[in-house]
Amino acid sequence: MTPLVANYYLTYRCNARCHFCDIWALEPGKEADFETICRNLVDLRRLGVKYVDFTGGEPLLRADVGEIYTEAKRLGFATSMTTNTILYPKRAKEIQGLVDFLNFSLDGPDAESHDHSRGVKIFDNLVESVKIAKSLGEYPVLNHTVTAQNYHRIGEVGELGQRLGVRVWLNPAFTAHSNYNSKKNPTPEIVKSIEAAARQYSNVGYNKAALAFIAAGGNDTKNPRCKAVEAVIAISPNDELLLPCYHFAQTGVPINGRLYELYRESEEVENYRQSQGKLPVCEGCTVWCYLIPSFFKGVDKYWWLNQVTYASEFLARKRFLQRA
Repeated sequence: MTPLVANYYLTYRCNARCHFCDIWALEPGKEADFETICRNLVDLRRLGVKYVDFTGGEPLLRADVGEIYTEAKRLGFATSMTTNTILYPKRAKEIQGLVDFLNFSLDGPDAESHDHSRGVKIFDNLVESVKIAKSLGEYPVLNHTVTAQNYHRIGEVGELGQRLGVRVWLNPAFTAHSNYNSKKNPTPEIVKSIEAAARQYSNVGYNKAALAFIAAGGNDTKNPRCKAVEAVIAISPNDELLLPCYHFAQTGVPINGRLYELYRESEEVENYRQSQGKLPVCEGCTVWCYLIPSFFKGVDKYWWLNQVTYASEFLARKRFLQRA
């Protein structure tokens, strides 16, 4: 059982108030210190993890975020960050060259729609952040959360990306049970709009496996595709191993410097591995941060579509860097 990805929640704090997410309303609690995070990163490396997504909340609210990314790169991890960009202009140089996949959250093609969805006035900040990132030699991607409220404007989002000279990644808002508002899979109309936009705009991409999974109705507890425990390690800001995942966490096991042993030897982890994707809350799930890593486990049509997606994105990234 070799996990591929760590979804490392650095903080539950957030300085935006997005309508489709209520993580900002969670009680933050005491966050793990830098030394604790470093110890967990060493254990993640021992476990075979290749990729760490430092997430939140808003990760740039951590004062030591630059040090955390520096340590992750020292250990050889591929890294990612998704930020609402409020703090990016002030902190961009701290993380320059340390984030392999830098994503700027985008909910609409203009200030009115984006700011309304985010609950704060930050569209101009996002545009400025793109310019700053590019000036620092970064490869920012606009991570557009597609919802029932904005899917009809995907084309405009593609045009915004063209004007800014960056790629747009279409990320359909997923079905979740406890921490997000929607309990319904993205509709067929949303799927068609995503596919049409990707055909029309060369700078627009999406995960083909994810959309096929939507069409199939999401996770089937009788024949589960989710490998949340096997493919992903989820760690909370207060140093807990979340099982089976963050969004449907049934328990949080205190790590206390023993992440390697917990994951390899704990009966509790093994029990959740056996039940991954089979719990009642897992029915119809489309939480991409756990399902997309799951698609790398086991060869089927989702495995193939996932491979095609990442191959095409690699080529798109290469072309972008050649033009830059």
